[in-house]
Amino acid sequence: MKKIYETILGLVNDNAQEINSRHKNSRVLIVDGTNTFIRCWSSVPTMNDDGEHIAGITSVLKSIGFAIKQTKPTRVIVVFDGKGGARTRQKVFKGYKANRGKNKLRVNRQYADMLTKEDERESMKRQYKWLADTLDVLPVTTMIYDGVEADDVMGYIASQLVKEDEQAVVMSTDKDFLQLVSDTTIVWSPTKKKIYNTESLKEEFGIESKNILLYRTLDGDDSDEIPGIKGLGIKTLLKRIPEFTGDVKLSMDDLFRLCEEKQVEKKPIKLYNDILSARPQLEMNERLMQLYDPEISGTIKMNILSQYDEHINPLNKLDFMKVCMKYKIIDTFGNMSDWLNQTFGTMITDR
Repeated sequence: MKKIYETILGLVNDNAQEINSRHKNSRVLIVDGTNTFIRCWSSVPTMNDDGEHIAGITSVLKSIGFAIKQTKPTRVIVVFDGKGGARTRQKVFKGYKANRGKNKLRVNRQYADMLTKEDERESMKRQYKWLADTLDVLPVTTMIYDGVEADDVMGYIASQLVKEDEQAVVMSTDKDFLQLVSDTTIVWSPTKKKIYNTESLKEEFGIESKNILLYRTLDGDDSDEIPGIKGLGIKTLLKRIPEFTGDVKLSMDDLFRLCEEKQVEKKPIKLYNDILSARPQLEMNERLMQLYDPEISGTIKMNILSQYDEHINPLNKLDFMKVCMKYKIIDTFGNMSDWLNQTFGTMITDR
C-alpha cells in the first residue's frame, strides 16, 4: 500500500511540475485562419434566427475549439492572408493562384437557390468581419499583414520563433505545412482529425519530413496552380528514387544528380528525364512552396515578433457573450459558459 501511495504521489508531483513549468509559448497552436474560414464558410449550412448564414463564425470557432481540446496548447495564434498577399509569389511565377479569383467558392449547396453570387460575396465579407470581432474578445492573438500570406507568417513563427524546448502546432488542411514537421513542430489536420509528427508523416508518405518539401516541388499544388511532374505518384517516386525514404535530407542538386546517375545506370526511364527537363520549374516551385525561410521583410518580421511577445487578454466571458448576442450566434454553442471554460480556460496569458 505504501508503494502504491508513493507512486501516485510521484505522478502528482511530476504533473504539478509540468504544469508549473508551462508558459505562454510552451505549446503554440498556429491556426491557418484563411484556410479554416473558407472551409467552414463554404461547407457548413448553419443559420441564425434571422436566417443568416453564420458558419463562417461558429464553425471556425468550433473547429479551433476542437483542435484546442485535441492538442492542449498554452496559447492560440490565428493568422489570415493580408491584402495582396499573393503578389510576392506572383512576381516569381505569374501562374500562381492566377485563376483563384475567377473560380469563386460557392457557399453550401443548401443555399444555392437562395443566394445570388453577389449575396454570397456580401455574406462572406460580413462573416469575415464578424469573425474578427469575435476573435478580438477571446484570449487569442490574431495576425494579418498586408502583402503577406498566412502561410509565410505561420512558417516564420513555427521555424524561427518557437524555441527548442517549445512546440508549434500548425492547424491547416494545406499539405505545404507538412514540410515544417520536426522535433518542435507538428501539424493538426482538421479534416482528417489527425496529428502529423515525424513518425506518422513517415508512416503515411514513406518519406522523412525533411524531404517533404522536395517531394511537394515534384508533386505540384493544384490549389495554387503550381505545376508538378505530370503523372508522378508517390509509389513511382519511391520506386525510382528510393533515397527519398532515407534519413538524409536531399537537396534539389542531389535530386538532379541522382536522376542523372540512374539514367546512366539503367535503361532510359521517363521519370528521370521528366525531372531533369523540368529543372527550372522545380527550382521555382521550391522557392514558391518553402515556408521555413519565408520571403518577408525585416519590418514585417519585427511586427510579428512584437505581436508574438505582447500581452494576451484573459478570457472575458461577458464580452464574448455580448458579441455572440449581437450577431445572434449564442445558441449554437449550447452551454456557452462551459464551452468557453473547456476551450479557452487553460490558455496562459500572463507569462
